[in-house]
Amino acid sequence: MIIVVEGISAAGKTTFTRRVAADLCIPEFETDGSPPPPDAPVDEHAQFWVEHNARRFQAALEMEARRGVALCDTDPLKSHFDWCRARAGFTSMDLFDHSVPLLRKAINDGRLGFADRYLVKRIAPEVARAQKEGDATRTRRNFEMHLALQPHLIDWFTALSKALPGQVVFGWPEPEELAQALDAETPEASPRRFDVSVLDALLAELPD
Repeated sequence: MIIVVEGISAAGKTTFTRRVAADLCIPEFETDGSPPPPDAPVDEHAQFWVEHNARRFQAALEMEARRGVALCDTDPLKSHFDWCRARAGFTSMDLFDHSVPLLRKAINDGRLGFADRYLVKRIAPEVARAQKEGDATRTRRNFEMHLALQPHLIDWFTALSKALPGQVVFGWPEPEELAQALDAETPEASPRRFDVSVLDALLAELPD
């Protein structure tokens, strides 16, 4: 089973996943090499980030094969970030649009896919800001941007909840509660993990 823990920067994703089971966590990865320069063609950027995200999904599959469960600190299929930034006015939709056919191929090839459960947290801006200020280990230089992305992040996962009924939960359980549930039973993987029609349904549900 692959579980995604999602929320904006400073929502507490890393702390939550470590409290559930630190040895099952798939953190965000350092990039394999440098990203393309800002003036590189948009398709180069799209290819680079889809491949980067596929590495994380493959790590989740390997963890699942070894331990039965992988806990992902943010969704490996992270194209929602490009979509949210464009919706919030920080960039154009070009990068997301160029990534869609690459996502479709990566899903069809089994290199990227959908998780079995998504735990998505909304957080009050003042709480996120206080948690940011209380964490001296990370600078979070783009925190204000991430804060502005939250409504669009919720829109994305609301659309995904319609494409994958029953697999998206808004809110996080107590870490100990989730840990006990996973110890008691590991649910089977979703049969739609590599179903390209889920991507199409998600795209159709996204707001214009």
